[in-house]
Amino acid sequence: MNFFQDLVASTPYISVETILINILVAFVLGFIVAVIYRITSHHKATNPTFMLTLAILSMVVALVMMVIGNSIARAFSLVGALSIIRFRTAVKDTRDIAYVFFALAAGMAAGIGNYRIALYGVGLIVFLLVILDFIRFGSAPRGVYLLRFQIIPTDTDDSAYQAVFDRLLVSHRQLAVRTVRMGQFVEHSFLVRLKRGVTERSLISQLSAIEGMERVVLLAEEGQEET
Repeated sequence: MNFFQDLVASTPYISVETILINILVAFVLGFIVAVIYRITSHHKATNPTFMLTLAILSMVVALVMMVIGNSIARAFSLVGALSIIRFRTAVKDTRDIAYVFFALAAGMAAGIGNYRIALYGVGLIVFLLVILDFIRFGSAPRGVYLLRFQIIPTDTDDSAYQAVFDRLLVSHRQLAVRTVRMGQFVEHSFLVRLKRGVTERSLISQLSAIEGMERVVLLAEEGQEET
């Protein structure tokens, strides 16, 4: 009984209003993080569950920070308790990890009641993320694709697709060549750039029309065409 009394006595008092405000601020910040994630992900399909997770994560972290307070013992106890949780979901995009840390930091700032850091910090990061998305920072140049196809090996297979390359491509660079299906086909991988006015469909259809061509895959950062 004394243990529980000591535990309650050692817990810093936080008013109900402060608790509600901290969690509400954490929710707003987490919602903003989720919205900016959706806005800057216009080039790919977004997972609604992940967006909801960002908002929930900010509130949970804010609550955790209020529970920990200034107690190092509670912090280590909480880490030990949470270490039994195992997450099996594979993160496919490293950008998602950055947004998870963004939501964590927003929740931590709201949880300790430092609204100045929370609001100004999140606001500045959101502004910079919008700028980076507007200038398409880190995006591949338009018209650059990874081309992969399989063709029956012959003495003239190179000249067959080379003619298509000369008509439709500005440049091409071979990345890899390998045999597949027990040597029945040769798989070529190229980094190619389309000429102005040439569509992905046009390249795929003309390559597919070559005798002995089995499969053509054209991959870009923002999409995929395959036949």
